[in-house]
Amino acid sequence: MLVCGERMREDDGVAEAAVAMLPADVRALARIETVGLLSVESLLDIPEGAGVVVADAAAGVPPGQVVSVPLEAVARDGVFPATTHVMPPDQVIALAAELSGRMPRGVFVGVGGAEFGFGEELSSAVKAALPDYVAALATAIRTLAREP
Repeated sequence: MLVCGERMREDDGVAEAAVAMLPADVRALARIETVGLLSVESLLDIPEGAGVVVADAAAGVPPGQVVSVPLEAVARDGVFPATTHVMPPDQVIALAAELSGRMPRGVFVGVGGAEFGFGEELSSAVKAALPDYVAALATAIRTLAREP
């Protein structure tokens, strides 16, 4: 699992907060790496055949709405909620696939953020969505762990 975001940027810290709430059995199924920004290098480091969950806040999605988008769809269709990243995630994923010769197997799981200023406090909409976000992350991890 690649955990994106910055906990000192309000709702951008939601992925880190959600990962801390994952049940122990789910955490045991995943290698969890906090990367801050999604990068080509972090995707290239995923072993061939392994699945990856990219966890992050999303701008352009209604605050508190949880979304799951297969990485293949992100790269192929540019279907991706807007983020605060410098290089759009669809381009990062497509470039990693081009460089490695394979599409990363996995899913982006995010939650729409409302506040991205300085501070550690999550907005009320994101706080309310945390249980659903944690459940979506757990489902994605369990699903990828079951797939060959």
